[in-house]
Amino acid sequence: MVTGFVDFVPVPHPSDPAGAVDPARDAVPGAGLPVLFVSSNGTGMGHLARLIAMARRHSPAVRPLFLSLSRAVPVVASEGFAWEYAPSSGDLGMGPRRWNRMFARRMAALLERERPAAVVFDGTYPYDGLLSAVRAAPGTRAVWSRRGMWRPGATARQLARSVFFDLIVEPGDLAASADRGATAARDDALRVGPVTLLDADELVPREEAARALGIDPDRPTVLLSLGAGNVSDHSSHLGLVVDRLLAEPDLQILLTQALISDRVVEFDRVHARSVFPISRYLRAVDFAVAAAGYNSFHELVGFGVPTVFIPNPSMPLDDQVARACWAAEVGASLCLTDVTAATVDAAVSRVCDPAVRVALAAACRRVARPNGAGAAMAAVEELVGRPVRAAAR
Repeated sequence: MVTGFVDFVPVPHPSDPAGAVDPARDAVPGAGLPVLFVSSNGTGMGHLARLIAMARRHSPAVRPLFLSLSRAVPVVASEGFAWEYAPSSGDLGMGPRRWNRMFARRMAALLERERPAAVVFDGTYPYDGLLSAVRAAPGTRAVWSRRGMWRPGATARQLARSVFFDLIVEPGDLAASADRGATAARDDALRVGPVTLLDADELVPREEAARALGIDPDRPTVLLSLGAGNVSDHSSHLGLVVDRLLAEPDLQILLTQALISDRVVEFDRVHARSVFPISRYLRAVDFAVAAAGYNSFHELVGFGVPTVFIPNPSMPLDDQVARACWAAEVGASLCLTDVTAATVDAAVSRVCDPAVRVALAAACRRVARPNGAGAAMAAVEELVGRPVRAAAR
């Protein structure tokens, strides 16, 4: 069995015969209240990145710790946060009931050792093992970072688990007016602005960004971020796009490759990079062709990158199609829902026009909103700043 790679520093927690738990009493001197951020694994970095975005904006009053089902969790070390890795049921080849029992034990041991003032979970389905362990931990608040834009008709049975949380934070979506999913009409969440890892002033200048990526700052560059696919498969979406981009003279193609991917890409004029966060280097990019997942969408639109969005309609919950179509309707992007050689050719021809890119970037600036990560973190800190009675849970 794979276990955690890094252990957290234990936090003493004296017994309290009166049953009242005061988080401030149990903080490590000078270190702040421990807050445990827990992310599901998902199909990319979205859940983990949103939690990092929140945690890196913490005040000295709290001390973030991470437990993640994502194999990419070591990236949190770059922010100075301690972390542990818990393999998912799929990675272990284990049935959900057995895995939840194992995860509950893992969580219980971690909560006993760290005594966090809160557990902040980002994922679409709060696990049985997570909920049972938190309910058994006196004084530990539960927070759900629950993204909206669920696909209409998608099962919403997990929403019944909302009652087990002391606070639900909804990372805002620029396309919220197009949200027709199960969370759209609910009023149980604190809605904040779109959550992105970085703010615009954290992006590095073009020459520095190009140098970090190993590309020429004086040549035009496209960021290609479509997730799964094979550049050599000329019938795939990725293959169709690469073929068309290669027809543009001198264009550099920067292909994002997931940190957790085992795929190695070698292709003429295609520079595959596993960089986190890629958003730090977006000033080196002239335009993008990307899927419309929450994080990439809000980074590209929020930072004014002209983009052709090719939404992934097969995501079980995330309504990428509605998000991408909204951006096209307000003039902030181009959108391809029918991907053929002809539609790809037309979209790439448009986005290669400098005048079109100027118009798209201007529309992005009009719809952009302030980063909501700080407000989300402030809400968590406000929640844990008050004593809570153990009997309340």
